Amino acid sequence: MKRWFILLGLLLLTLPSRAEQVLTMGVFSYREKPLMQQMYQPLADYLSEQLTDTRVQLLVLSQDEMEQQLNRNNLDLVFTNPSHYLLLRSQNALTGVLATKISRERDIATSALGGVIVARRERDDVQTLDNLRAHTVAIPGYRFLGGFQTQVFELQEAGIALRDLRLSVVGGHDSVIDAVISGQADAGFVRTGILEGLPVEDRTRLKVINAQHLPGFPFAVSTRLYPEWPFLALPKVSPLHIRRIASALMALEHAHPAARAAKIEGFAPPGDYLPVENLARHLLQPPYDREPAPSLLAMWRFYGPWLVFVCVLLLLLSLSLVALVGKHLQVRQSRQAYRDQSRKLEEVIWGTGIGVWEWQVTGDIIACSDQCAYPAGYQHGWPDGMATSRLRAVFYPGDLRRLQQATQRVLNAEYEQIELELRMRHGRGGYAWILLKGRVASRSAAGRVLRMSGTLQDITQRRAQQETIAGNEERLRTIVSFLPMGIVLTDHKGRVVQCNSAVEHLLNTAPGHQLDEVYERRGWRVQRPDGSDMPKEEFASHRALKERRPVHNVVMELSTDTGIRWLNVSATPLGHVNYSLVVSFTDITAERRADLELRLAASVFGYSREAIMITNEDELILDVNEAFTRITGYARDEVLGQSAGKLISDRHSESFYSELWRALAGHGYWQGEVWSRRKNGERYAQMLSVSRVQDEGGRSQHFVSMFSDITPLLDQQEKLERIAHYDVLTGLPNRLLLADRLQQAMANCRRRGGAVGLVFLDLDGFKAVNDVHGHDAGDELLRQLAQRMQGCLRENDTLARQGGDEFVAVLAGMNSPDDGTEVLQRLLVAAGEPVQLDGGVVQVSASLGMAVYPRDGVDADQLMRRADLAMYAAKQEGKNRWQRFADLQQSQLEYELGDV
Repeated sequence: MKRWFILLGLLLLTLPSRAEQVLTMGVFSYREKPLMQQMYQPLADYLSEQLTDTRVQLLVLSQDEMEQQLNRNNLDLVFTNPSHYLLLRSQNALTGVLATKISRERDIATSALGGVIVARRERDDVQTLDNLRAHTVAIPGYRFLGGFQTQVFELQEAGIALRDLRLSVVGGHDSVIDAVISGQADAGFVRTGILEGLPVEDRTRLKVINAQHLPGFPFAVSTRLYPEWPFLALPKVSPLHIRRIASALMALEHAHPAARAAKIEGFAPPGDYLPVENLARHLLQPPYDREPAPSLLAMWRFYGPWLVFVCVLLLLLSLSLVALVGKHLQVRQSRQAYRDQSRKLEEVIWGTGIGVWEWQVTGDIIACSDQCAYPAGYQHGWPDGMATSRLRAVFYPGDLRRLQQATQRVLNAEYEQIELELRMRHGRGGYAWILLKGRVASRSAAGRVLRMSGTLQDITQRRAQQETIAGNEERLRTIVSFLPMGIVLTDHKGRVVQCNSAVEHLLNTAPGHQLDEVYERRGWRVQRPDGSDMPKEEFASHRALKERRPVHNVVMELSTDTGIRWLNVSATPLGHVNYSLVVSFTDITAERRADLELRLAASVFGYSREAIMITNEDELILDVNEAFTRITGYARDEVLGQSAGKLISDRHSESFYSELWRALAGHGYWQGEVWSRRKNGERYAQMLSVSRVQDEGGRSQHFVSMFSDITPLLDQQEKLERIAHYDVLTGLPNRLLLADRLQQAMANCRRRGGAVGLVFLDLDGFKAVNDVHGHDAGDELLRQLAQRMQGCLRENDTLARQGGDEFVAVLAGMNSPDDGTEVLQRLLVAAGEPVQLDGGVVQVSASLGMAVYPRDGVDADQLMRRADLAMYAAKQEGKNRWQRFADLQQSQLEYELGDV
């Protein structure tokens, strides 16, 4: 009995103190299940680690399998596509979305997905969405958002129905790709990211149809974008676990193995899935593929407007019937009123002198009243009608063609009426101007014109008056438009009625603008000549209206977008019924600027920190300023009347000064660096600018030279350039200058052909020299070896110090990628020769790696990395040797990459 108690105690000790809880996570298998298991098992393990006392179990399921497991209450967590999430939400009680997946491609993260339409690259007959008609299209399934629904929506937007395609359900994105590549399908639908995950040889065999270039989206896409996959939990999961899971998903970094295995960036806060819901409703996809049960409210919603329309129509018909009865009673009374009105109208027409005409189109007969004949000098018209062919003798030939074209357009139903100004032949010679108006009076049942009627009015006198007025206006407008001063005419509301081109240029205004608001609307500042702000009350236009007298010569300064402008403004009140003011604007900017420049020039000459020298055509000095004395050492009295040649040093040739004088003769200006000589004989550098001053005839009068002492600046610039581009210890080019030389060599290679060699050199045993002899000895060793190796290279080659005991050589102008062996051997010998130091003789060796452009790399960074790999391979093989990158074996390259 005692033995049984001992056994029971041992069993109890082996049991865990607390039962482990298991949460089952279902993931939608949009690709092969083994691949999905491999991708998302690390994510399940990651969540298990974060929950500590709970293990997350992964189930990779199809959509149907996931729905079955949910119906059996076997899932706690769900990770599926957005459209499937909508279906699950309609069938099950789910919590809100915990997080939304973030995808990653080419170092760009995105929380959106879309659809891709792919076809084989050689299929020239499949280029656009419209080309998909009557072709076989492979799809993973009907409930795939990125693999079906997004593409169908784009096709419908383009006017292409599903019945126009031959759909083939192949059951998965990978199967779609296989069907397209194998030729079983002409095109295929997949979600974004599938194409980028394919091997390079498969990806290059495919092309994207209807490619969209969306900024910031890293994947190839053919459709609009929608939120990525949601991660959600069922209500049975405890709130504590939900908070922990949400926190763990948000904290998942891209570098974590779980994210890398799933090929995602991480998770973001829940996205907005309303666009996915709207898409499903539009396509009648589950769960929106069932029509709602009929109801009175639904019937009213669809048929209510029609019922209201029918009721209103019946009411209107009843009211119309009543109105028709009343109208019939009024017709008899209206007939007599119409006869009386017609008689009065004929009397009025006779009194106005306007003739009336009527054209019977079917018989081609036109009847005219007597007034129609008056403009031609005749007393009687054609009340009984005449053939229209007789009009050829009545109208000017060109105007007759216009009349015939206008009437033809009316007969063609293009217009309903005509209105033309025509010339009618006068009985005593010449022509009279008439205004002819007409409209369609009646049509047949088929729409053919039967009758037209209209009026004819003599406008000869009016035309003459209009031409006279137009000529006067044109002459006045031409005069005003070409006046140099701006002229503005305003009405009583202050609006611009008319202005000339000078005002449009000065004030950028036009008719219709408020004159007072021209400056304020454009943000211009108006100032008095003393620089203070000028109020509106002081404007010439305001003063002229207020004082009711002309106001002249009001000077104002405008601060515009393009600079300062000075105006002299005058205003004169008109006392006209329609017009208020005439305002003139004269631009005096040039005069003000010239006055200012004269004063400024005198001030600049005296106080400028730059030396100023004025000479005549014979190079004799006419005047200098105080800065000239400070820089050259010559007093003003010592150089006046002297030749400027006494300041010239011997640093420049005669051709230099000849070129200077040619520039002055051709362009009137020269600027550059010149070495000159002070009074004490010291040479110094100056920045010199020489300008030629001409008179009104273009003849040279003076030469103005301005210069400053830039000797300290040149010295400092030389020091800075040396520090920026050369190594302080060895005097060799540094990384910056090396990169520039390498880019130049590669550019020359692209233009002229050949090859460029890049040699990466690392000293073997240098650390031991530092440890034994000290850093000073190590520095001396680097200096001597740098001089030796520099002597092994050609003039157009470059040896640079990379840092520490690493050197890089650029071999420019190689004939072929296999050249450079002799240079490598010389560098190896130079690095291995003994070096005499204060502490004794030391000897090191070197390991060299060489990569050749363009064979081993397409850019400088790739070339440096591969030369470095070749150098590491040389070290691994025993040091004191060189190795070409092109000669590395695959196994050796993999080993070196792993070691690096």
